[in-house]
Amino acid sequence: VGSAHVVTAADELAPYAANLTGWKRSFPAVLRPATTAEVQEVVKLANQFRLTLYPFSRGRNWGLGSRLPARDGSLLVDLSRLDRIREVNVAGGYAVVEPGVTQRQLYTYLRERELPLCLNVIGSSADSSLLGNALERGIGYFATRAGSLSGMEVVLGNGTLVKTGFAHYDQAQTAHIYKHGLGPGLDGLFYQSNFGIVCAAGIELMRRHGPHQSAIVRIEEEARLPALVEAVADLRRREVIRMVVHIGNRARTFCTLAPLVYEQMGEGRTRAAAERCLEQAGFGPWSAVMGWSGTPHEARAVAREIARVMKGTASVMFLNDDKLARGERLLQRLSFLPGARRQAMILRAMKPVYALSHGIPTDAALKSVYWAAGDLPPDGQEVLDPDQGTAGQLYFLPMLPLSGAAAAEAVQIIHEEIRAHRLFAPMTLNVLDDRCLEIVLSLAFRRDRAEETERTHTCLTRLEDRFLQRGWPPYRVGLGSMDRMVSAGDTFWQTARAIKQALDPNGVIAPGRYSLD
Repeated sequence: VGSAHVVTAADELAPYAANLTGWKRSFPAVLRPATTAEVQEVVKLANQFRLTLYPFSRGRNWGLGSRLPARDGSLLVDLSRLDRIREVNVAGGYAVVEPGVTQRQLYTYLRERELPLCLNVIGSSADSSLLGNALERGIGYFATRAGSLSGMEVVLGNGTLVKTGFAHYDQAQTAHIYKHGLGPGLDGLFYQSNFGIVCAAGIELMRRHGPHQSAIVRIEEEARLPALVEAVADLRRREVIRMVVHIGNRARTFCTLAPLVYEQMGEGRTRAAAERCLEQAGFGPWSAVMGWSGTPHEARAVAREIARVMKGTASVMFLNDDKLARGERLLQRLSFLPGARRQAMILRAMKPVYALSHGIPTDAALKSVYWAAGDLPPDGQEVLDPDQGTAGQLYFLPMLPLSGAAAAEAVQIIHEEIRAHRLFAPMTLNVLDDRCLEIVLSLAFRRDRAEETERTHTCLTRLEDRFLQRGWPPYRVGLGSMDRMVSAGDTFWQTARAIKQALDPNGVIAPGRYSLD
């Protein structure tokens, strides 16, 4: 990879070791290949010299381990220099990208060329990796990213290069249109696994269909949460709403919006004043955000149905680009009134979140990490990296059946544990489709306080154990929980080990990552 791209100096390794979770791992060096061929050579050398490698795309797996290896001693393989957009196919609705390609990069590519396609964005960072998140089965604003990849180009642990689906046929024009190909489907082997290093893949894009609309739905009492979940489930099951619906608790709403309000307040601003501004706006214990698009007639019909279904359960506010623009103009004219100034700040704070439902990536949500931990986001800093600081966060990500009763029971268990461990925990319930409900729980703490860090890690373990016993395993875990989630007596993990031994006989790729070895 060239000596300039081998990092060994302690001061240069330190940013890679810093971690939002408080976990610590040791590693001797970082390698930064730029091509699939270089990755292949690195893997061959690792086999020759019995080294172990831990690849990552952009290292923004915040709250779950970021760049750290699952076990000590692995060489980190930073794939951020593999950052080429190889193809965008409008007719096929896909892009072929390398692991270093970010949400911001592909969004900019589509916008500059005025292509009628958009991304299934995630809310964490505009500079997160498309492939890295998809391979972790991340949840976007429109749909889950599980299964969104096709025609993968993978360097196996034995150094072999394999292409999945139809991609291994040189002249195939359907490698990213019909992902299954001919024969056994291998793509699934490389989600949440350590069998190889994915160096490129096709990723699904979405077509724009008419103007986009959003609705913000609020309940005033915690007891109405089951009814809200059932109402959303009804809309999803009848396909009135086809996007992921995000239902956030008050802590999530405040941590997302308060730092953006705070930035607008000028001299004398305080955290308490920013949160009081949101309290006066009437955000209740839970608020849902949902979006849809279509012709003007279709959009109006969806809005009417949402209003009908939510009647008696929740209040609904509808938003679109025109309403936002009119609201901003009106509030600007009324800026001499304190209430209008407050509403204007909240409206501006909501715009980045609203943009996510349009497929526009943003870094705005990163500020919530600092806010939840009791810190203020770095003032004037363009690039935010929560790993570099004292704010801490652990994610708990269980998957539940879609029902109001399950949601209420899960929230009750979470409340019991966060109260017992004296934690602050922003939470979102994501309605993925007509069957699944994902919980995103952010356990916030300060990494510079050892007792608080230990208490938070204990809480995460307790939650994982209680939800497993209830039959609701997490769909994704951090590196500190991987050993606890696998069992040598489970034939599933035994089978995964056998595949690992066939594809990576010397165990050079990411030992301990979702695996027995």
